[in-house]
Amino acid sequence: MAQHYDLGVIGSGSAGRWAALLGARRGLRTAIVEGANIVGSCFHRGSHAVRALQACARQFRDRWKSGRFGNRVDLLKETLNDWMMAQRMVTLRLVDDFRAELQRLNVDLIRGHGEFLDDRTLQVIDEHGLKSTVAADNIIVATGSRPDFQDSSRPRMVNSDELLRTSALPERLVIIGGGYIGCEFASIYRTLGSEVTLIEKANRVLPGWEPEAAERVAEALEMRGVNIVRNHQVAFHEIRESETNILVRGQSGQAIDADVVLVATGRRPNSEGLGLKALGMDDSSALEVDAQMRLPKPGLYAVGDVTGISFLDSTAFSQANVAINSILGHESRYDPRWIPRCIHTEPAVASVGWAENDVSRSGIEFKVVSGSMRLVSDDERSVIDPEQTFLKAIVDPHSRKLLGCLVIGDHAAVISNIASIAIRLEMPIDQLRDIPLAQPSAADALMATLRKID
Repeated sequence: MAQHYDLGVIGSGSAGRWAALLGARRGLRTAIVEGANIVGSCFHRGSHAVRALQACARQFRDRWKSGRFGNRVDLLKETLNDWMMAQRMVTLRLVDDFRAELQRLNVDLIRGHGEFLDDRTLQVIDEHGLKSTVAADNIIVATGSRPDFQDSSRPRMVNSDELLRTSALPERLVIIGGGYIGCEFASIYRTLGSEVTLIEKANRVLPGWEPEAAERVAEALEMRGVNIVRNHQVAFHEIRESETNILVRGQSGQAIDADVVLVATGRRPNSEGLGLKALGMDDSSALEVDAQMRLPKPGLYAVGDVTGISFLDSTAFSQANVAINSILGHESRYDPRWIPRCIHTEPAVASVGWAENDVSRSGIEFKVVSGSMRLVSDDERSVIDPEQTFLKAIVDPHSRKLLGCLVIGDHAAVISNIASIAIRLEMPIDQLRDIPLAQPSAADALMATLRKID
């Protein structure tokens, strides 16, 4: 007999995790079906895993720079294997915390691959081939995504998941793709000591972000020795691989010699193999949803990477929240414009609301104020070494409300989150900038910028 729930969630990654927790907190009897790693790529290979490795790299760099703080380091014995172990320990801790939260909320975790028998029933096959059945009034598909590049026949060409499992530090690393994943790994591996070449087919890195972000991230990478090749499309069939190295054709035809090539050209939704085709839905690519995150069949929803809308954690939370509200009969719509987004490049970049180019094309009247500053925050190191921060704010000159915000710097996420709150509450900037803050604080960068507006 099938176990019956108010809510079934397929996948425990960022979107599925939030969907299950939000549903359970709002009184829905909930089950998560997960056939792979608990919490999916988010903790194991996604943002948390990358940030853990990034933290190790920055600590390594800061110890070398510690003479500025009155310290001396004679010998460093860190290895990439040690840093990978630190990253895995972070993952285990986060997984344990998630398990504990599921238990506290009485959410059932059902291990195995879930596949639709009909639009209310899932068949779950565990690792031993044993089958069980789960029925739910509402089912949310949150199966995430995977790197687009998959080619096991070329051991020296890897995707981001495979690179995170590699314990040998490449002496020479070529990265194909200058999006946020490529830029994050370029920063990390250059800090760890690799010779890094970053190749992007567009005329700038971070092509999906505002020009200021691209310029500052590229400048920071190049200052640290990363070679950035722009306007160059790599043909995979021209890449030559041997037992000892791999050769990538450069922009002018010369060969770039590397130990490893990271292909960071995008991600692919995990939509196939769920039985959705039998329900009349196209599972060959991203799952199409409406503004309430609903699939064409009543009671079925999709959230997170599998929708192909965005591959960021903030999007996953927002979509999960909209889906749960829709299930509970509350008015809710997903609007990507008001979702803060952040990438953990160095410097970090975050934004929310309108971008300047978009608002210019919309015909909306607006004011822009921007500037760079040496920010002293609540991080005590910034008193000695102030943090370079760029901030741009877009404001409606009539309502005096914040329309958009771009931040580039160590505390970009915190500052953009404050801007996001102000936007959602429709708070006039005159009211926002008069709020007293604990000092020193990264949030003061936003207030200082808004105080430039008459």
